[in-house]
Amino acid sequence: MSYRTIVLQLVDDEGNAARLRAALALAQRFGARLIAVHVTPPPIVPVGYGEGAAYVGPEIIEAQREAAKAVAERLEATFRSVCEPGSGAVWRHLEGDPGERLAQSARTADLTIGPRFEARGLDSLVLQPIEQTALSAGGPVLLVPAEGFAADLGRKVVVGWNGRKEAARAVKDALPLLAAAIEVEVVAIGAEAGETLEDAVAMLERHGVAARGYRVAEEADAGGQLLARMGEIGADLLVMGIYSHARLRQLVLGGATRHVLQHAQGAVLFSC
Repeated sequence: MSYRTIVLQLVDDEGNAARLRAALALAQRFGARLIAVHVTPPPIVPVGYGEGAAYVGPEIIEAQREAAKAVAERLEATFRSVCEPGSGAVWRHLEGDPGERLAQSARTADLTIGPRFEARGLDSLVLQPIEQTALSAGGPVLLVPAEGFAADLGRKVVVGWNGRKEAARAVKDALPLLAAAIEVEVVAIGAEAGETLEDAVAMLERHGVAARGYRVAEEADAGGQLLARMGEIGADLLVMGIYSHARLRQLVLGGATRHVLQHAQGAVLFSC
């Protein structure tokens, strides 16, 4: 198994070029096609009260379209400067809901990459497009720091293991990265997870992954314990399943998932 198609979400910020260069290097490392995706959202219609609330002047819509066009042109220029002809990378500009359109692209890719931004207050309760994608991509989604990531990402890896299907899917989706790692630690949190830890490590070893197991007895604050373990061994990647509450799947994430999204310093590969 390897990654043959990698999708990168382009975002108009200072770290965009660095992430693009790293994603291109990662794609070349796996012999993959890199598809750089920028999604232009529809114009925002102001909501208000009173007699004039239903009317939005065409100049407001046009101004938003011009701003969106400028962003797309800026991102494409960056893409062209980083991904020279012959690199095999593809520029793709889409329109629509960013979360939905990015997820559509992710479903025909082996790996999707996007930046993780620190959210505060009420913003932390709203899923970013790349987080929405992680819930519906049907494959692994790699969230990387906003400032970028190293091309040799995955030298030391912590794998969060609880024996559930999301964790199992994450481990299997991460195999191309795990096989190239110099150190992989599978962290089982809680007694139930510990029962299948040895089998998980053995499965990885049969794939040529030099893995070891690590047990944590206390199940509370699983996300915090995983991040702490990353710091202790100097890991640059965390692999884990993403969890959400079924009835509000697109809005509310599980506690460990939310904690990791808010506090991770390195990259995190999610699967569900």
